[in-house]
Amino acid sequence: MLVGSIAMYGAAAPDARADEEDKLRQEQRQVQNDIDHAEHELEHASKEVAQATQRLERAQAELRAARAALVRVRKQLDRARALAERLKKELAAAERRLDQAAEELRLAREEVAEQTRAVKDTVLGMATDGNPALELVSSYLDSGSVEEILVNEVAGDMVVGREHQALEALEAAEEALQDRKEEIEAARDLVERKKVQAQENLERVKTLVTQARDTKARVDVLVTQSKRARQAALRARANDRDALRRLEEREARIRDELSQLNGGGNFQGNLNGFLQVPVAGPVTSPYGYRRHPIYGYWGLHDGTDFGAPCGAQLWAGAGGTVVNTYFDEVYGNRLYLYVGRVNGNNITLVYNHLSSYNVGEGARVGRGDVVGYVGSTGWSTGCHLHFTVLRNGNPVDPMSYM
Repeated sequence: MLVGSIAMYGAAAPDARADEEDKLRQEQRQVQNDIDHAEHELEHASKEVAQATQRLERAQAELRAARAALVRVRKQLDRARALAERLKKELAAAERRLDQAAEELRLAREEVAEQTRAVKDTVLGMATDGNPALELVSSYLDSGSVEEILVNEVAGDMVVGREHQALEALEAAEEALQDRKEEIEAARDLVERKKVQAQENLERVKTLVTQARDTKARVDVLVTQSKRARQAALRARANDRDALRRLEEREARIRDELSQLNGGGNFQGNLNGFLQVPVAGPVTSPYGYRRHPIYGYWGLHDGTDFGAPCGAQLWAGAGGTVVNTYFDEVYGNRLYLYVGRVNGNNITLVYNHLSSYNVGEGARVGRGDVVGYVGSTGWSTGCHLHFTVLRNGNPVDPMSYM
């Protein structure tokens, strides 16, 4: 036990007082070693919780993104498949039109051949008597140039009435034949375009099917990872709670022992200005309750944070005795300064995250003396002082004493 009476030491024999002081320091060191170990476990567990929580959040974020990607791919695949069906129908229609145009072309060719034979038979059936003009018409027919027959002055003079009508029918048949040829070319072009579009869409469908399959597999993997990350986070948080419970039990014991210390100063009066400001720097985080960034519950920030550069002097808030100095993972280098009874309460000042000490255990210091230097040791993100005031072993707002 850290139960000792500083006031009683003066009335005791010198040897008894020395033995009691040695016993006090030995027991205090043993308790402090236990707390060091507990705080190390807590810090280790807290890091595991933070890391497990980060892994869980990353896994959940990746899972959400993968699921959204899967939805997008499936929608694209549905659209591509719908397009494939439409292109299939359009290609079938284009092929039917091509078949129809081919049939119309065949009929048009037959009509041209028929009209050509009719005109030729009509013209050649006339009595020519060796007329060179009709021979010229015959040669024109053989060449297949109806237009030349119509515009040729000699042929125009010779072909009249029924023969002229036959030539017009032949011309119409040839024009229809040309139209069918153009239609069939257009139909062939359309079929080719539809085939190209269908092939391109088929390749896109294949790609999207593969992408959807891969994305689904990725989602399955991430679901498993997310479950494992959640389980790891729950285990780490359970370990954290156990470590915190053990630490709180040990801290409760040592604070109880600190509250029973006697001797030192005995101040009665107004607390305003009782403590000197421990460092030259602004308050960056006040004492009070706030939401835990991982667990979400409200917890106590049991001191006041002062912003100051590393190496800045730390001053004794009041005269007293340094009862402990040690390092742990959470608070780094720590210093406990017992300043005695203040309005009937035991007051201990705790300096955290020090870069180094200027005094050691057992040292007596006066108000304003340099006890150490600002640092960023332990669980700290920058140079600062985390300053705690313990009243009968319990943290209170340090600013109420300044």
